[in-house]
Amino acid sequence: MHASKKYLTDTSVHQALLLVDLTEASAPDHAVRLLLNEVLQGLAEKGWPQAQLQTGPRIVSAEENYGLLGYDPAEVTLGSEHTRWVDECSLLRTQTTSQIPAALQRAAHVRQPGETILLAAPGITFRRDSRDRWHCAEPHQMDIWVLGDPELSTHDHLLRLVSDILKSAVPDKRWVYSDSPHHYTEGGIEVNVLNDGAPVEVLECGRIATSLLERLKIDPQRHGGLALGMGLDRLTMLRKGIPDIRLLRDQNVRVQAQMHDLNPWSAVSRLPSIARDISLAVTPGLSEEVLTERMLQAAGDNSDWIEEMQVKGRWGFSDLPVQAIERLGLLPGQENVLLRVVLRDCSRSITTHEANALYANIQSALHEGAPGAGYRMDLP
Repeated sequence: MHASKKYLTDTSVHQALLLVDLTEASAPDHAVRLLLNEVLQGLAEKGWPQAQLQTGPRIVSAEENYGLLGYDPAEVTLGSEHTRWVDECSLLRTQTTSQIPAALQRAAHVRQPGETILLAAPGITFRRDSRDRWHCAEPHQMDIWVLGDPELSTHDHLLRLVSDILKSAVPDKRWVYSDSPHHYTEGGIEVNVLNDGAPVEVLECGRIATSLLERLKIDPQRHGGLALGMGLDRLTMLRKGIPDIRLLRDQNVRVQAQMHDLNPWSAVSRLPSIARDISLAVTPGLSEEVLTERMLQAAGDNSDWIEEMQVKGRWGFSDLPVQAIERLGLLPGQENVLLRVVLRDCSRSITTHEANALYANIQSALHEGAPGAGYRMDLP
């Protein structure tokens, strides 16, 4: 398996299993749940079959999450860089598509000629992701797959499915698409909603690949259809005008009061942000996802303060002057990474003392150079 694979602690697994899934029914329902219900209801009203909801465990096998869907075991997606492994063969699901192969097999077994079956698999997923107002490590998704006769597998039917979904989810937004190949589709596309003129990726889709059907022992001469996966967090944000993905879970009373409907977001005072650059000596080639995860672990209970992290630059040992190497504590073979870390709490102002302490913790936790070296937060 991939050389970089590492396993979650028991505590981390337990925390992931306890995290509230906003797609599940509650009293009252969360806006994410309300939006997915509107999408499924809208599809039924537009002539698509009534959705058959698929639910499944958060811990799945690598075969379910990757293998059956056509991923090569050597691909980087299988490495710890993007995947939270529980043990050698199981992981916290990275996509709700992990529920689809078994559901497709069941549907194909009972589907009659001329019949169309719509499978909907909503739920929370787990990633090692970058950090900004559109990204989080536990996004909510919904897969929608439509299985019918082979004639259903056309580009026109695919665009109709996308259009019908977006008319329900974000009726006032324009959208565009571009080619995007997937392991388990043919003619794959990525769809972006235009938000104030800027594209925001909300879903990917394509025709169900013949190779997938054959791998699942489903006869492609009798069955075909469409495969689609959407980001429910982003669609909810776009529908309501929510500016930051962290607000979906924020416990501030004024925020929570707005999370149980799909009415336009009423701005809660945006408190000032604090931004600082952190210069580190690290192992070469660490991805933004790995650096983000280490940063969030270092922040601990204050990880929700981190609004955004960007890699601003990278320099090898030979690219730096001696003075910078000495001050950084950069060791031969390491590289210097400059991070921009932005802090903002949704509910209150972060004090300068609190910010300095958090930045110092991040710097100390991520620094891999000479012990005691590195730029300190309390020095100019």
